[in-house]
Amino acid sequence: MLGLALAFIAVVTGLVLWLTRSSSPSAGYDISAPQCSGSYPSSPLFGIVGVNGGLANNANPCLRDQLSWARNAPGQERGATQPPLSLYIVTANPGAQHVADWPSGGTAPTYGACNGLLTNACSYLYGAQRAAYSYSLVAALDPAAARTAPWWLDVELGSTWAGTYELNIAVLKGFVAGLHGAGATGAIGIYSTSAQWKDITGLTAQTTRAAFGRTLPAWVAGAETATLTDAQLSCASGGFTGPLPTLAQYRIGAFDADLRCTARN
Repeated sequence: MLGLALAFIAVVTGLVLWLTRSSSPSAGYDISAPQCSGSYPSSPLFGIVGVNGGLANNANPCLRDQLSWARNAPGQERGATQPPLSLYIVTANPGAQHVADWPSGGTAPTYGACNGLLTNACSYLYGAQRAAYSYSLVAALDPAAARTAPWWLDVELGSTWAGTYELNIAVLKGFVAGLHGAGATGAIGIYSTSAQWKDITGLTAQTTRAAFGRTLPAWVAGAETATLTDAQLSCASGGFTGPLPTLAQYRIGAFDADLRCTARN
């Protein structure tokens, strides 16, 4: 009887361990304003929250709830470390004719005075001001997260961009500087694809570091049909900013999921 009892205990213990492992979070997700009207992914391994509501001068209306959703994730500790919460902001270079908050004056490092037109100096200041605004949205709700979490710049062709690479690089330099100036100490990287990054900035994996004077981590955007295998392949290929990617996006059902790439990054 003792043998049967011990065998029964072993089976039950094994079942509990299996259920625990099978129910553990295995995927990270990114969400933003489009998910405000629906449910969020359940049991995320980590979360990446979009701060804006479609444009760089808008706020995500459910930012508070989504920050809480991500903070409750465990994060990834094995292999490559990934914190529970990261943040991303929308970028663009719309120019003076498209937005009311285009800078009318001021001085930008390296670029000089802004005259209110579509220049490198004004582009830089626009990026810096929009980044500081986005930082303030998070800081009002979670100062520690705003300061220490990784930040990502969403650089996609769906946004409005200027007609030259130099103008677009200037605005993105402004976004990076604006986050640092506002108080961000976490890593700042780029969410895009090789094709979109080159179309917008003219830069490649070989030229990005020199243009920005720093290493920018890469988060590879995934297509609507991207699978986990696709994300794994993206992690293994060269990142569009230089180093191997930090994250790669794919789809799980109706949500954008994210794979943290290996520790080599």
